[in-house]
Amino acid sequence: MASTSLPPANSTRRILAKALSDRLGYGGNEDCITFIRCNGREFQIEMSPSFICISPVVESRYRNFIAAVKDDEEYDPTAPDPEIVVADFHEWLIAVFEPLFLELAPDVPPSFDPAKLRTGEVRPLLLDYLFIERHGCRLEVENEKAFPVHSRDEEKLLSPIFNRSLHPGLVQELRQHVKYFDPSSVEVSFRKPKYALSREPTRVLVELDDSSQKTACFFESFADHYYEGLDNELELHLDLLKSDLASDARVARLRGVVVAEDGGVAGLLLTYVPRGKGDSGLWTRAYQTPIILRQRWAMQIQETVAQLHHAGLVWGNSMQYNVVVDENNDAWLLGFGRHYTEGLVDEDKVGTKEGDLQWAAKIVEHLSNAPYEPYDGSEWDSGEDW
Repeated sequence: MASTSLPPANSTRRILAKALSDRLGYGGNEDCITFIRCNGREFQIEMSPSFICISPVVESRYRNFIAAVKDDEEYDPTAPDPEIVVADFHEWLIAVFEPLFLELAPDVPPSFDPAKLRTGEVRPLLLDYLFIERHGCRLEVENEKAFPVHSRDEEKLLSPIFNRSLHPGLVQELRQHVKYFDPSSVEVSFRKPKYALSREPTRVLVELDDSSQKTACFFESFADHYYEGLDNELELHLDLLKSDLASDARVARLRGVVVAEDGGVAGLLLTYVPRGKGDSGLWTRAYQTPIILRQRWAMQIQETVAQLHHAGLVWGNSMQYNVVVDENNDAWLLGFGRHYTEGLVDEDKVGTKEGDLQWAAKIVEHLSNAPYEPYDGSEWDSGEDW
């Protein structure tokens, strides 16, 4: 399969590009838009078999990429791992578009500049990241040569989709318990300044009361999709806020709601759980942890579920990756809603106390039986700016 190598780095111009997501089926089943962040701009690259002419090698590579993104029965099980296929294609695509990136994003805007963030010269706002400069592009291929094309059709650009259909009564009741924030009043705070160029912000700072002190929160964004279950999730958070759940219960709570200018919900502000080095997801972390510490986590999870049930609440989010370990080695439950990992809870028990108990028992079983593989000391970069 043909490949394209990255050209030598230009010593006078910085460029850092990262593929953020792929959206399939915008025009046809084999069509795709890949979203790439480069130097603080977003590039939406349209791709389709109809844009590929007399190029069987590139077309094969593209179709393998599409099958890998779908990760379903269409993907050839004898082919490489889907994640590797997608990552390799993204690397090739970025290399193809680098000349266009350098033309349209030759510098780094202050709000995305790691050096200025590191020194505190700038304090970026969530507004800068939700409404960044966007460019529409298209990948065209002829005789195995790939051409990056700037479409210049602003009407075709996909803008953030915010939830606009919250029930008015729910909105009014939530305002009695948490503050609503405009994106211009939410400060972005990356754990590592270099992430500003390539990642969506998740750690933000807001003033939750009138003390002029800012509190770190986790930002759950809806900028790239419409979340149909938002009303249900907010109702569950509201029940928690109105409950007598102990303040020290290790459950991420709703701290605020970020609302765009048109009234749509841009995201939620939740309890920020500071994580240490390594993979902080409990499911994976178990393999790297001695049994005595796993027993501590098992006890904490069972205790937290019991606290929720005692307060008349159901967690409901029975997924293996929604328990994390903070920097103090305490286990936290993240998220509410009727979500589950198959095999951890029966589908008909999701969203019930019985389902919570079944899930907790499965997690405890995993903590007890996972083989111990000592952590080698290298820092794991999970991709999340926690």
